[in-house]
Amino acid sequence: MTNYFKSAAVLGAVLAGVACNVKVEEDIPQQEAYTVIAVSLPGDTTKTVLGPSVASFRKVFWTDGDQLSCNGTASVALSGIPSEAQSAVFSFPGVVAMPYHLLYPAAFYKDASTITLPESQTWEEGGFATGTLPFSGYVGQEVPTVSLSHLGAVVHLKVKKDTGVSASRLVSVSFEGRAGEQVAGDFTIDYTTASLTGAAAAGVGRKVSVTLSEPLSESTALDIYLVVPAQTYTSGFKVTMVDEFNRAMTKVRSVSATLAPGLIANMPELSFVPSGIATEFALDPMQEAVLPPEAYNITGRVVDNSGNPLEDVVVSDGLQCVRSMVDGSFYMNSTLSAVKFVHVSTPSGYLPAVAGGIPRFYKAKADVTPAGGIYNFGDFVLTPVANPDRFTLFITADPQPRASNINLDNVAYRSLRACESMYKDLQETAAAITDRQVYGICLGDLVHEDMDLMDTYATNLGTLGYPTYNIIGNHDNDPVKADDNAAAWKFEALFGPRNYSFNIGGIHFVVLDNLIMKDNGSGRLTAYDQGLTDDAWKWLQEDMAYIPTSTPVMVCAHSPMFKQINGNERSNTAAYGPEYGALFDKYDEVHAWAGHTHVGFNYIYPSTHRHKKVQVHTLARSTGELWTNEYLAAGTPRGFTIVEVENGAVTSWRFHPTKYLKSSFHGTYGQPSYNYADWTFSPVGTQTIAIMKDSGEQLDENYQMHVYAPGVYEPGYVYANIFLWDTRWDMPTLSVNGGAPAQMELIAPENSYDAADKEIRDFYYAKYSLLRSAGYTQSTMGETVTIFRAAAPASGTGTVSVTDRFGNVYSRTVSW
Repeated sequence: MTNYFKSAAVLGAVLAGVACNVKVEEDIPQQEAYTVIAVSLPGDTTKTVLGPSVASFRKVFWTDGDQLSCNGTASVALSGIPSEAQSAVFSFPGVVAMPYHLLYPAAFYKDASTITLPESQTWEEGGFATGTLPFSGYVGQEVPTVSLSHLGAVVHLKVKKDTGVSASRLVSVSFEGRAGEQVAGDFTIDYTTASLTGAAAAGVGRKVSVTLSEPLSESTALDIYLVVPAQTYTSGFKVTMVDEFNRAMTKVRSVSATLAPGLIANMPELSFVPSGIATEFALDPMQEAVLPPEAYNITGRVVDNSGNPLEDVVVSDGLQCVRSMVDGSFYMNSTLSAVKFVHVSTPSGYLPAVAGGIPRFYKAKADVTPAGGIYNFGDFVLTPVANPDRFTLFITADPQPRASNINLDNVAYRSLRACESMYKDLQETAAAITDRQVYGICLGDLVHEDMDLMDTYATNLGTLGYPTYNIIGNHDNDPVKADDNAAAWKFEALFGPRNYSFNIGGIHFVVLDNLIMKDNGSGRLTAYDQGLTDDAWKWLQEDMAYIPTSTPVMVCAHSPMFKQINGNERSNTAAYGPEYGALFDKYDEVHAWAGHTHVGFNYIYPSTHRHKKVQVHTLARSTGELWTNEYLAAGTPRGFTIVEVENGAVTSWRFHPTKYLKSSFHGTYGQPSYNYADWTFSPVGTQTIAIMKDSGEQLDENYQMHVYAPGVYEPGYVYANIFLWDTRWDMPTLSVNGGAPAQMELIAPENSYDAADKEIRDFYYAKYSLLRSAGYTQSTMGETVTIFRAAAPASGTGTVSVTDRFGNVYSRTVSW
């Protein structure tokens, strides 16, 4: 009688394998006998196709073509297996008697005591080649349990193209033990202990190779997995990579390394530089581990707020950048004398620790005590953000307060009180946003050469209710220090590194110190050169190497890095300007934010320009006119820019004018007449608030332009200053007395100025010699490039309307 056997198993995961209970029962005789083995993968167990990393484990799933050997009989190949299958049924011709010697893949079976591991494997995207990772199991006569165990380990390489290397693709990657351990060919197998012993002839099977033909990228590493026997490689091992030109690079681990069964050993990232029985089985997950580099002096981990490791987070020592590994760890071999901080480029979807409104994405080397020459920076803890793909960004520039006892701060309004007005508006505006995270960026000149006031500025950040990233400006450097590096001491003590990056909602933000301080000739460090230091340029290249060119980039600096309001191209002349210009030109979308000039300026390069993918955004001074702290700067009111982002795309930006006036007037010679002001400051409860002259309403974000009646500039023309206009907005139109709209013309930059700004500046210039000696000037042509005009009759009512690049329509009406 031919018997048809069917077994079922109840599974329980153990570290070395998965135990299962076996039940055998007799069934009806069949015409043709088969032994059927049903293999199930419940819970977090694994098999032959590598899944994503979750908490340092990677699932492995059954796939089509898988075959299992039982006592040398190969099963029928699996077919029609769904993706991420956790169970499968294997059928074996004939009846197989106990004990069961089980082997996956079946092709590795040679005889009852021998298996053969191949010398060549084929690269597959996202994991090791199907049918290369061996497992074994044993079921003895009347033994109720079976363990299916790993026989192999996996070496995981990440390889990038080194800058300047001509190689475009790898064709071979090989692995071999430095002590000559056997890694392929015939092995004697003990199914009862799931162990292998080399059995190949001398010199045979000492190398295993992966063949491929995959391009290398400077920005994104190529993942390569090699399956090797689980064993101790007593003198370490070496990996050799060969490119399409037959040039090789060999990396060696020269100390002993134990690659345990079921282990994925993640190597540090490399840059290629040539030189009827039904038995249910479940497999344990493959535990991932990190092999630290042989030489390192800085280490630490990146984890989330639950202690889970975060992989592929970029970490820097200020010169080099590395990625965190699967267990969250990172390693750097640094020039310690040059290291001030270790800092994390926070990935999208996470926030670093925030203390007093200041993001603490960094740790100072001075706060870490080395052990055995190694600085362990501990855990950098990142917290997931709710609604991570949508956020609001407040961008300010040049608050630049001075002490109130300085003469120049008593000409009109005091700068510290002007800052308080800004802080109150920032805080109230942020508090009204409850469905997404708010972030702030201040584009530098946090203070005006007063290091004590930087503490005051930092304290005020803690009142805003959101984290603010800060940029060092020329006036944030201590003028009595010896050089550019020493002068940044106070900024670094409060805000960390001067050059750093972070990611929010799919956008990569780069912060740069782009002013190199120097002696002004009188023993004070207040002069400067434009551009990047050698160290800043080196760091920038390292950081951007991890960013795909399709990622939107916002580069933030104090001084404009590209086109200036005077028409000059800063990337032509600044230190490393041509180099950083070429670097950012590779990216599909770049927004370059800056302050410094105290004049608002937005510029879109023409499609024929090398910087055609760069957009320039230079912000006016957020606290008003310099020295006087009056209500506008070069025609732009006190205020800040609000940027909205969703799913990696900017959905709007708008100017937010500050409505509060915290300061009383302190001038000696009275105030300007403010003939051209659109509002007056009036008491509202306990506050002094800007009230619009035409509507009696409080100043708000509807105010995006200043419109002037005919005669202010010249008879017969209405003029308009549109604060954030650029060439991706529509041209503004003027409708008079309800008539058809007529397009306005843009005034050439050399002929443009804002009338309200001119009225105020000319008044103070005439009254105060103190201001003139400090460099304060009268209003001149060329102060702004967003002045438009259109012809108008001798009398009437006209409405200027403009549609921004996001479809928002803004209008203002004036009568004359």
